[in-house]
Parts: sequence; structure tokens; C-alpha cells
Amino acid sequence: MQPYHYLTNEGNMMKLIQLAKVCIALIPCTAFGQAFDECPSQAFLMQNSNAQLYGIDLVSAKPTVLASSLTFEDEANGESVNAVGFNYKDQYMYGFSRQSPKSVVQIGSDYEMKRLTVEGLPDTNFYVGDIQVTGEDGNQSATYYVYTPSFGLYSVNLDGDLNETITAKLANGSNSWKLGIFDFAFHPTSNLLYAVESNGDLHEVNVTTNTTKFITQLDIGDDSGAFGAAYFDINGQFYFSNNSSGKIHKVDLSVSPVVGYTPVANVFTSGPKSSQNDGARCAIAEVKVTDSSIDFGDAPSPYNTSLEKSGARHLFAPDNTNANLIYLGATVDGENINFETDLEDSPIDSSDDGVSFVTAISAGQDSQIIVNASAEGYLYAWFDWDQNGAFTEDERTVTKLQLNAGDNSIVISVPENTKSGETWARFRVTDGSEASLITATGGVLGGEVEDYQITTYASAVYPGESDWVTLAFEDKWPYAGDYDFNDVVLNYRTTQLIEGGAIIGYKIDGQLVGIGATYHNGFAVRLQETLNSGETKSILRSEVDEQKISLVIDGQVQSGDFLEADRNDAILIFMQDTWDYVSTDSGCSYFRTESGCNKNSLVPFSMTIPLNTAKSVSTSPGTLLDPFIFASEGFYHGDFLIDQEARGWEVHIKNQVPTEAFNSSFLALDGSDDKSESGDGLYFLTENGLPWALEIGMQWQHPLEGIDITQAYESFAEFAESSGKQSSQWFNKFNANSVVEKGE
Repeated sequence: MQPYHYLTNEGNMMKLIQLAKVCIALIPCTAFGQAFDECPSQAFLMQNSNAQLYGIDLVSAKPTVLASSLTFEDEANGESVNAVGFNYKDQYMYGFSRQSPKSVVQIGSDYEMKRLTVEGLPDTNFYVGDIQVTGEDGNQSATYYVYTPSFGLYSVNLDGDLNETITAKLANGSNSWKLGIFDFAFHPTSNLLYAVESNGDLHEVNVTTNTTKFITQLDIGDDSGAFGAAYFDINGQFYFSNNSSGKIHKVDLSVSPVVGYTPVANVFTSGPKSSQNDGARCAIAEVKVTDSSIDFGDAPSPYNTSLEKSGARHLFAPDNTNANLIYLGATVDGENINFETDLEDSPIDSSDDGVSFVTAISAGQDSQIIVNASAEGYLYAWFDWDQNGAFTEDERTVTKLQLNAGDNSIVISVPENTKSGETWARFRVTDGSEASLITATGGVLGGEVEDYQITTYASAVYPGESDWVTLAFEDKWPYAGDYDFNDVVLNYRTTQLIEGGAIIGYKIDGQLVGIGATYHNGFAVRLQETLNSGETKSILRSEVDEQKISLVIDGQVQSGDFLEADRNDAILIFMQDTWDYVSTDSGCSYFRTESGCNKNSLVPFSMTIPLNTAKSVSTSPGTLLDPFIFASEGFYHGDFLIDQEARGWEVHIKNQVPTEAFNSSFLALDGSDDKSESGDGLYFLTENGLPWALEIGMQWQHPLEGIDITQAYESFAEFAESSGKQSSQWFNKFNANSVVEKGE
């Protein structure tokens, strides 16, 4: 037996490849059937009680039925075959048949079985087996090993005349090992055995000294139960397959015996599942991409992208017809990314075009993405929130979400501890037939993987990352009207997007939750903040990157110009007419301002506003900014607006200076209830200090149609007339019959 040695260089690999060629010429004359022509790169997977044999492409997980049922030359077969191994000395497989009389069998390329006469084996069924080939050139020796916990490890020498009786030998002490394993495989160079128990425990077995060694408990994710098939490749990579899920895990054991390092398992691919699996493979064959229809990701090292890193990949046309494919965006194509150098040579996949990021990705916030699918499918997504160069399972953001053909609007929640800067996201689409949830690595039959470099932001959020303020407007200004504060009602939140300690943009989120107006009103926000000292901080229109503004309303990406033209200040138009985005229940005249109407309805919206260049926090506006309503063009909005430009009418929060579009002549209308004094900085208030617009620091139940706010909230008048000095918690005490019901 050759001594143990490390697989440390390319020379060892080439030597083993040459051995594989030599061994074909050394097939013993006592072989019964037809040997395999060469050392196959595919793995063999035996399943089911009738010994159905698959060829498994480990790269893509594509199974090919090699034999629907193994046969004997002179008898029918109705039983399973297990403990299979590939003998690259004679190019045959060997296994253990349960067909009476139980026997060791040789399997040729015609998938016909021939019995060997082996004495010394106990009367039991063997499920664990592999073949050890030692020596070089004409001095090679092959031994078949089988194991069962109740009886131990037995060896069957395959070097002699296989027509003669062979005596199996028990490895001393092996009947006390009690290893809960279901298959093992010999390392191609060290000739040590490796096996994994159902809990992930990795064991190393030395058949020379008849000793076992626990190595480590591998992270096998949610897999449980038997790992019924185990394989090696020429590079010392160990693969083991789970019966229940079909997942094939990979462990780098290129250094064997395991000394000075802790092996780590990654999901390599997903093959067929079965209640009964057993595997074999020519251990000196390479595992590499041979199919032109395998799609890989693009994320650079250290992300697991290439085949050598068990990278994410999809055989997008499993039946080779390129029909009825499931992918993201307009196209999908294949790449051969076996090694990290291949990824460096071709870093960008032009077919990654299925995901659009329409709002900023900021810490603690929701972000909107649009995913385009070629057909109905299922989406998985991972985001490297901590920017450590890996997609971990706790960074899984989308889990098997059903997609419709075409565009799908998806909201993702960004963790509060997300770092700001450049990072990557990985999206995978499948047909949903996978036996268990896929991971960010490994191969899948069908679908596509797309990787995207993205920018994440730290943020300063007002009023809080999961909180809202309520904005409530009266639209009869400058007249008091019914004063029910439900003409336009919104939940509202602003976010400063921060990178490198400077403001690089804004994100404004909201929910339209009430329209009790017969008038038509638009909603807008000016990027301006007025401090208590009277100081004003503003963003100019010229400071906004207008082409990159994005707006999503009720899940739909909006098109058009959102930055109001011909202004000095940056004024963002969210809705030209709020009525365009709602529908009322049957029998209702308004949206969520009548009892029992649209109780659980709302219209969410989100706008991202990037700046051309970063701006210091100290000079940038924040908190509420300046939200306001304006009159929609083409609709009646009071006699005083006839023959006037509708955009000149605005209502802001009390004492907020109107915009440059405002018609100041409206401040002097006869009989109006407004008592603004621009010289004193007083705007949009009555003689008693009551406003036409409110900011309430919570999600608020607004008054029902026609009910004055001072009747629904008895303490409001005292609060307003005292400029907030008294009854500051006025919104907590209300007449339940006078306000809308809380929705879900």
C-alpha cells in the first residue's frame, strides 16, 4: 500500500490522470462484462429498490437515467444495490446486491451485474462501500470495502481471478466503531476514508491502522437524515449527498489527512432526492463545467461565485431545448467559470438585467425593487448587509417568493445595522420544484442567478425608522370650511441618505390614508427646513440629480418629471391629483373619511432624490422638510381661483413660508379667515392661531366627514391657540364616534 501523501501540486493530478489511462490496459482477464471506456467525470447515483442508476453532473445537478433497472445476465432483478464504488484500476463499478443470494456484484458499462463469490461476509445488508486503489502503474491493487455499524468494516480483494472464491476480511476492532454513516469515499491520494453522519459529523478512517478520527461537525444547514452518497474528485474535494433534500455538499479535503485546518461544507448543487441513495465516482476524474448552458453569478472574490468555490449556478436549459426557460429580465446565457481566474477574465454578465432598484437602500428602511421574470417562478435573494464579502443565510432577504411573468414589485426591509457603501446582492429564480430551500451557493436545475453591485446608505430618519407622523390638510384655505382636517391625510417619513458623513440624497416615504375633499389637490415636498430660530436650510433645484429621481406609488414605478421646473428651490411633486390614486368603496363618496368606508385601504408611496454632489449635514435640511398640498390644474377650487393659475394655491404647515410658485394675492382676500403676516413670519393660521395643516407625531385617527376637529378632539383648540404650550397630548383624547376606525 502506498504511503499517505498530500495533494499539493499539479504534478500529482497529472500523474493520477495518466494512471487512469494506464489502468484501462490492465483490466484483468477475469472481468465478466464490458468495462467503462474511460474514467467517467459524472457521479453514479443508485436509487430505489430496483437499483435504478443515474449519472449525475455534479456541476449542474443534471441527472441522466443510465439504467432504469440493473439486471443480471440470467435472472430478473427486483432488489436494491448499495455500497457501490468505482474501481479505476479495471474501470468497473462494484456493489452489494440484496437479491437472494446476497452478493458482491460487478457492474459494467452495459449496467449488467455479475455475482462474485465472496465468503466471510456476515448475513446482513451492506449500505456503505467504496473501492481503494493503491500503487502505481502495473503494481496497482484494488480492494472493495464495505461497512455496517453492527458488524464492522470488511475488505474484499479484487486483484485476483474474480471467478474464484474471495475471502472477505474483517478489520480488527471495526465492529465497535458504531459510526452512523450511510456511505463513505476514499481520498484519491491519501487513501483515507471520509464519511459524514446525519448530524454533520465528519469522520476520517484509516484502513491501514483500523482507526477512526472525528474531524469536525460540518454546517449542513437544514439537511437531516441520511447522507447516502459520497464522492471524491481528483483535487481532493469531497462531496456528499442528502437523501431527503437531494443537496450535494462539498468540503475541501485537498490536504489529507486533515491537519492544521477545520474543513467547511458548502452546498455544491442540488440533485435528485430519494429515500434510498448510494453513490460512486471515479475519484481521479476532474469536476468541471462542460455544459454551455450553465449560468453563473458575477460577484467578485471573496464571494463564492466560481465552481471551485461552489458558486451559485443554474443549468437554465435542463432538457437542452431552450424552450420554456425561467430567467430574470430579457435574456439568459451561459459561462464557464471553473476558477476565480475565469471570473476575473469575464467579470460582467450582460444578461443580468432582471432586477431594478427603484428606491434608495438605506439602513432601517423599506426599499422597493422591481423584478422582471420570463415566466411564473420563485425568487430568492441575499444582500451582503455587513459587507464582509459573503452571502450568509441570515442575510437571506427573499425566500421562495412566487413571481408572475413580467414585472413584480417587491418591498425589502433593510436592517438597521446595515453599513453604508458599496456591496453586492444575489438573486436566484427557480421553477419552485426544489425539494428544499436553496442557498446562495450551489447548482440548481433550471432558472438563473443574477448578481448586482449596489450602494447602501446610513440614514437619519424622521420621526424614526419604523414610525410615521400624520399630515392632515384642510383645503378651503383661506376660509375655515368644515375644519375636519381630512381633506388630505397622509402618514409620512423622511430620510437623509448619508455616506462618508455627508448627505448624498433623500428618501421620502408615505401612505395616503384619507381624502375627504370634493376639491382636487396635489401633494408635494420642498427640500427645505425652517428652524425655530427662523434660519432656513434648503436644497436648490440645481443640486438634485434629476435623472436619477425615482418614485413608486402603490407598488408601481412612476414615469415623468418629478422635480418641478422653473424653480430655484428643489420642489418634488409626488401626486398632481391625489384622487388619481384611490378608489372608493361602493356607496362611499370619499376615501376613508366615512364610517365603514375603505377601512383597510391605503396607498403607499416612496421617492428617492439623489444629489449631484455630497453636502454637509450642518447645511442640509432634515426632519419634516416642507410638505404641502396645492390645487390640481383643471378643477374648480373656489371662486377666487377662477381665471387664476391653480398652482398658485398652496397650504403648508403653520408658519411655513410658501414656495415661489405661491400667489401672494390670496393672502389679502376679503372675508378670508387667514390672518397671515409675512413680515412677522406668520402663515396659514387664523386669528386664534388655528392652522390649515397639521403634523401629528403618530399614526392618527382623523375626524369623520363634516366633524370639526375641535369636536372630535376637545383639547385641540387649547393646544393650537396656545401655540402648543398647553394640551400637548391632545391627540390621545378623542370621541370614538367622531373619528375613523383603525385599519389593519
